Amino acid sequence: MTSAPLQAHPAFAPFLRWLAPDSFAAHPPHTDLDATARAAGLRVAGGMPLRFVAASARRESAQDYERRIAERGEIAVRAGSLHDFCNALAWLAFPRTKAALNAVHVAAQPGSAAGTRPRARDAATLLDESGMLVACADARLLQRWDARDWRAAFGDLVATPAAPLRAAAIGHGLLAKCVRPYPALTAHALVLPMPASRLPAEPEAFAAALDAAAARWIAEAGATWSPASLRPLPLAALPGWDRAASGAARFDDASVFRPRPPRSLAQPAAPTSAVMLR
Repeated sequence: MTSAPLQAHPAFAPFLRWLAPDSFAAHPPHTDLDATARAAGLRVAGGMPLRFVAASARRESAQDYERRIAERGEIAVRAGSLHDFCNALAWLAFPRTKAALNAVHVAAQPGSAAGTRPRARDAATLLDESGMLVACADARLLQRWDARDWRAAFGDLVATPAAPLRAAAIGHGLLAKCVRPYPALTAHALVLPMPASRLPAEPEAFAAALDAAAARWIAEAGATWSPASLRPLPLAALPGWDRAASGAARFDDASVFRPRPPRSLAQPAAPTSAVMLR
């Protein structure tokens, strides 16, 4: 049975089956997480069984970390690390998307200039750390979102399965921050052009549908993916995600709901084909 605060925050809805009342105070050992992954039959992109292992004392580079996942299926977990526990939760609930992100990192070649890296890796890192998966096929809502007309885009949304936009947190850094959320908490959102009302109402099934769609989107985007594909999303914009429960007044805080910069970057890129439900 989960604790009331975890049940109350929508960010943790897809993960409740793996959470105990003290999960964020005393994180389960990697052996428990590994047993859960084995029972679910989870695998990485290359087909290796997914395993959670104890992190070694020797530090490894980000690329070595990603290669170990791809080649051996091993995800290192540091004892007592909230960040690593949230990463494990993300792998359990969104295994296809996480495997697709890992494949982006492994496939990416070094940047042309010293100390740089491909834009696809930057995008994958943003989604992996602070990402949300969003189902929305409402062109008008997306136009208002891109214009940073926050009140018009999100003010009338309600938390129902019939809503035109529904979201799930996948970024493990974002999940860790949701343990103690603050008003300006903002995600990088990957919008999947699929009718939200056609997706399952139950949080775990909803997460599974988003997982399959996002993995296909990332595989299709490949090396052309960039951070411009991700939209900024203050969590307080979503109905039920505003922990201050300030209602429509939340949009008055320009430090959270910022206007669009005068000289903005390009619009988020849309997938080359629509994501179909399967």
